[in-house]
Amino acid sequence: MNTKHLTPSAGRPKAIIIGGGVIGCAAAFQLSEAGFDCTVLDKGRLCSEATTAAAGMLGAQVETHHPGPFYELCRISQGMYRRWTDALEHTGGVSTEYIAEGILRAALTEEDEQELRSRLAWIQDARWCTPDELRELEPALSPKVRGGLHFPADHQVHPAALARALKAALVKQGCTIREETPVFRLLKDTRSGRITGVQTAEGPLYADTVVLAAGAWSPALTEPLGLPLPMFPVKGQCISVKPQAPLTQSTVFTKGCYIVPKADGSCLVGATQVEAGFDKRATAAVIADLHARASALLPALADAEFLSTWAGLRPGTRDGLPFMGTWETAPGLIFATGHYRNGILLAPAAGRIVRQLALGEKPLLDLAPFDPARHLNQPAPAL
Repeated sequence: MNTKHLTPSAGRPKAIIIGGGVIGCAAAFQLSEAGFDCTVLDKGRLCSEATTAAAGMLGAQVETHHPGPFYELCRISQGMYRRWTDALEHTGGVSTEYIAEGILRAALTEEDEQELRSRLAWIQDARWCTPDELRELEPALSPKVRGGLHFPADHQVHPAALARALKAALVKQGCTIREETPVFRLLKDTRSGRITGVQTAEGPLYADTVVLAAGAWSPALTEPLGLPLPMFPVKGQCISVKPQAPLTQSTVFTKGCYIVPKADGSCLVGATQVEAGFDKRATAAVIADLHARASALLPALADAEFLSTWAGLRPGTRDGLPFMGTWETAPGLIFATGHYRNGILLAPAAGRIVRQLALGEKPLLDLAPFDPARHLNQPAPAL
């Protein structure tokens, strides 16, 4: 195979992005805009893993349980989202199905109500709603709701539409997309220590910058470099149902379940969080449980038509923070992995950060909390 087009030269800088999920594609989109000649490699099909376990919520507020660096990262990315999807749609001509409706996070138990009220001390852009106020916003909610939070700025996209929009934009930008192309190892210059490319079944590919966005499969590539990443796959199963008539405009959310109305009249209900290795089987018990939880919040869903179910693997980390940045032991490698269930939300910020690091610019926020090697300096737990 001729790999000349991937050999670094004096022309356009070249970048290889390992992983064609939403994060990897977002990085390629930003790098291409910055003048990089990008190649995206994926072991399967684009956006076929964590993206398939997503509902598309842009829940910077609703899915964050405490303040801190991760919350700030989510807020920054949420603020970028509308302009980012506009750019994708303008470039590729494919809609992301962005819906600018908020999210209602309803409590069905006293314990959940107390937890939600505790967030009012630090959460932004949210207000507490009484049960009557919630049902005024969304009349189909159960009469058993105890109140909840309204997040008007937490919008949504359709994950499948976003995937199509990203691919179309990358094609229009001239990116090379190579699906069914697993990366076996990173190539390292023995003298400088710099990461210079990747090894595939068809031979080596070289680039000036390599971006690791391989999700739960990332540790296999960094361990030979002496950097074990404490990551693990988390299976998320979702179901899609279609009520006889639209039930809500907003996404509605309660503990253990969210219901996201889509433009075609269907509702996406998700999602489980199970550490089951790389098992992607969808199970009947989960379908029944998700439907029961959804019907408890929206009783009319009990009679909805069942459409489909599926599962995807999210890249979890032990401390709940993604790995973003560089590692001094492996210059030339940029980390953008471990975004767990927030990959779609964090895609604009992650792509911007990768671009800034590749260009040698200051990142848009302090990356110390997301340091890929942060766990190497932590003391071992006491026995």
